[in-house]
Amino acid sequence: MAVSAAGIAIALLVVWTASSFVPFVPSGVLAALTVVGYAYTTGFAEPGLAVLLALVLLSLLASVAELASGMVSGRLGGASTRSVVAGTLAGIALLFVLGPIGIVVGLGGTVFLAALYENDADPRVAARQAAYAVVGALASAVVQAVMLAGVAVAFALAVL
Repeated sequence: MAVSAAGIAIALLVVWTASSFVPFVPSGVLAALTVVGYAYTTGFAEPGLAVLLALVLLSLLASVAELASGMVSGRLGGASTRSVVAGTLAGIALLFVLGPIGIVVGLGGTVFLAALYENDADPRVAARQAAYAVVGALASAVVQAVMLAGVAVAFALAVL
């Protein structure tokens, strides 16, 4: 049984959707490259130009959403940009020590401690700011997965 290029591209898009939950995997970029790669193999005949551009844009937007959501949610919770950036860096460092839970511990702990320092040691305010940052970081994977699932479905409908 021969496997078509469209079938391989759809399978890859499903893999990239699932990889949204894996740290440091640029799932949106990989999805965009998959769509462009398939279009290249067909001489840009499939999918149509408008669909191709929409799928690539949505894939890249998913990557941007993942990168920016922790920062945005932290800011919405009242945390300073500096504390969210420091928390993100601490989370990345702890990822290598504690695994995926290190991101949560590093981000939440750093934002909490920074908020305590910035808000005259009010633990409720600090906890709220840390919770917003952590929930935003975790929700970003879900948002990216939903967006990339939409890309996979739209791509399948366009080429099959």
